[in-house]
Amino acid sequence: MRTISPTILHPTPTIPAMEKGINKTPARMLRGLLACALFAAAHIAADAQDASRPLSSPTRPGAASSQHSNIPLSKPTVPAASSASGAKASSKPANTGAKKKSSASGTVVSLGGLNHIDLVPFAKTMGYSATWQNDGKQLTLKKGGTRIEITGESREFLLNGTRVFAGSAFRIYRRSLWVSRIDADTLLAPIMDPRRGRSTVMQLKVIAIDAGHGGIDKGKINERLKIYEKDMVLDTAKRLKTLLEKRGYKVVMTRTADKKVELGDRPEVAAKAGADLFISIHYNSVASRPQSVSGAEVYRFTPRYQVPMRREKSQPSDALWNPGDAHGFWSSVAGIKIQQALLSSLKVSDRGFKHDKLAVLRLAKCPAVLVEAGFLSHNAEARKIATPAYRQQIAEAIAKGVDAYATAVAAARK
Repeated sequence: MRTISPTILHPTPTIPAMEKGINKTPARMLRGLLACALFAAAHIAADAQDASRPLSSPTRPGAASSQHSNIPLSKPTVPAASSASGAKASSKPANTGAKKKSSASGTVVSLGGLNHIDLVPFAKTMGYSATWQNDGKQLTLKKGGTRIEITGESREFLLNGTRVFAGSAFRIYRRSLWVSRIDADTLLAPIMDPRRGRSTVMQLKVIAIDAGHGGIDKGKINERLKIYEKDMVLDTAKRLKTLLEKRGYKVVMTRTADKKVELGDRPEVAAKAGADLFISIHYNSVASRPQSVSGAEVYRFTPRYQVPMRREKSQPSDALWNPGDAHGFWSSVAGIKIQQALLSSLKVSDRGFKHDKLAVLRLAKCPAVLVEAGFLSHNAEARKIATPAYRQQIAEAIAKGVDAYATAVAAARK
């Protein structure tokens, strides 16, 4: 896995004859002017090469990256998000290798182009105990009823048995496990102690529900059973709306009928309503061995500088700041709560709490998650999804996850 380093700004060559008013010979002046010209030409060529690379704008897992290129990518003009403690996070790509430096959070080591911190002292600051297994390759963190199991050189770990996927693999270095600073701030801290995000916590009064697809966009289809995703998600969204309104929330929907809504317009509907949480509902599908793949998964936005799970290599767009980056902490809290609620309520296979650079999550201006509540390509699961009773169960499970998220928000706001 390769990461993108930020553009290195080289000092502009100075013309020797202009330095501190010292007189220089014409020959030296000519050499200085020639150096300036070569420097400018090199950077113009580099800019032209970068501009020629296509920037993908994925919309959901499995979607072609070129389908929605009309949605503009945000310019990297906004500073990187602050750390969970409220201090500026030093998480952007660093030089490759293993270079150590100190910060307020302890030793920072550059591994694979990203800043990493030692996982054990990080966990201990939140009151977790650490136990090593398998000759130092596995680490178990415990606090109260929370158990986190992490394996070195893997980005997948378990939170009370639920599968969670980090943006980068946990690295084995100097007889310890190291976590990227990005994952520490936007994933581990939120699920280990949501109160650490009190400086960025939002109220929870308005919830936006996004029923995916619609109109000519049918979404995933089970041809054999004639089940269309666009119909299933709209019904599920309406059921969820009713449940949340009974809990006292104001609910806005991105669509209430069978019509197409552009991807960029969906987060905008939420923003105009002042939404505090955005939930996009989908049903999944796979082409390979479809009858062996079922279950639920929830997505958060892949943070800046990290590579989404569906790709192995980085792209220039990964270094851009997007609105979704501002809400990474609380998106992780909401996402893991909803994933756990789906698993406990539906008793389905755990596909994991994942991340991707999906358009509706990328453009969201509040904490946002995308729910894949089941697989239409799996005939047995599709038959269940086609029944109103099971869609009601799914809506109730998501509402249960929102309840758990609301509890975490209320605790952080105290």
